[in-house]
Amino acid sequence: MNNHVISIIKKRIGFTTIIPLLFLLCTAISCDDINSIHQKYYDQGEDIYTGVIDSLKTYAGYERIRFEWEVNSDPRITKVIIYWNQRADSVIVDANRTQSGSIPMNYYLENISEGSYIFEFITRDNEGHHSLAKEATVTVYGEAYTQTLRNRNVSSIVKQLNGDMLITWDAISSRDIQYTTIEYTLNGETESIRVENSDTETKLTKLQSGDEISVYTTYLPENALDLLKAPRRTFTMPKLDREVNKANFAIVVLAGDNTSVNGDRNLARIWDGAIANPNILHTVENAAGFNFPHHFTFDMGVLADIGRFRIWPRTDAGAFTGHSPRYFEIWGAGELKKDADDESYWKTDAWKADWKLMGDHTIVKPSTEDAQKTEWAAGWEYSVNENVGRVRYIRLIMKTGNWQNSNCVNIGEITLWGDDL
Repeated sequence: MNNHVISIIKKRIGFTTIIPLLFLLCTAISCDDINSIHQKYYDQGEDIYTGVIDSLKTYAGYERIRFEWEVNSDPRITKVIIYWNQRADSVIVDANRTQSGSIPMNYYLENISEGSYIFEFITRDNEGHHSLAKEATVTVYGEAYTQTLRNRNVSSIVKQLNGDMLITWDAISSRDIQYTTIEYTLNGETESIRVENSDTETKLTKLQSGDEISVYTTYLPENALDLLKAPRRTFTMPKLDREVNKANFAIVVLAGDNTSVNGDRNLARIWDGAIANPNILHTVENAAGFNFPHHFTFDMGVLADIGRFRIWPRTDAGAFTGHSPRYFEIWGAGELKKDADDESYWKTDAWKADWKLMGDHTIVKPSTEDAQKTEWAAGWEYSVNENVGRVRYIRLIMKTGNWQNSNCVNIGEITLWGDDL
């Protein structure tokens, strides 16, 4: 066996054991195997290892990492090499010893792409001797990861009677959530509100319906270096959804409106709070001068952004029978631009250029008797297109035909909800 190899083995395991070891080697393996072993040691030379790093900690961040470790008391160590990407990439960190014993070290690896990496730490001295590798697996955060983060859920946003916007929050869904931020622009300036995890409601006092806010939740995963933000979510401040006060409603008579009244059941009956006879609108059947379509107009007494309305038939009559409407339109306007007696305007379609169509509806009869009774008693609720805007005057157009195909109109009640602040 090569004397150089024997010298190396003597240094590592002691002379007193060299002879038995050589005997065992010779009896256990072939001469070719022995040659390959001693060639390895011959090529490697007399390795003198420097100390392995201790107490390695890693803190992943957004496209960066912070490493912390200790170099032991070996005074020969002058640098630490960090390898990754199967040693295709590396960085050298000088070990500047200013004291004896172990020394703490750290390093920020910046601008590293998102992903999972295996890092190797090796110490070296000025003679080229090195330590065995210390490994660490680290997942670096980036855009793909933050896109998976979910914002704290908004349960509801409701406009209050005083104009404030009240946000109600669901409980946080992750222990990594630190807080949530609301941002909005007011008078050209960006304002922000920090929402703590313990908060269940947030009141916004400066915003109007239609204004927008953005919400994003901030996370700090365990041992993460950086705070990470979920993608922003945008919310539009809602309108107030309350019943428009019927105490302010008043009949408006425009040229061509059906003013015939059967008894005392005039138009005002449709906002008196009752839906059965005699608290209904009931026109005179086949009244002279009034044929379909029949027009009815009233003033809500306030400008309101109507979001929905419900209309009831005459509920004391049989379901889907009688004079209650089948086909109707509802229109709204903020002001009356022509005199009420201008027939060339009100008795033609000219007025429609100044009004907003809030809905064109057909009431459909259900197929079963039980469903017919239920629906007839409940009335029909419809949403209003948000582009209609604020209106004060309402026109109901009862189009051709009622449930018995007669020239008469019954309406039980109408209720409108919207933002009248």
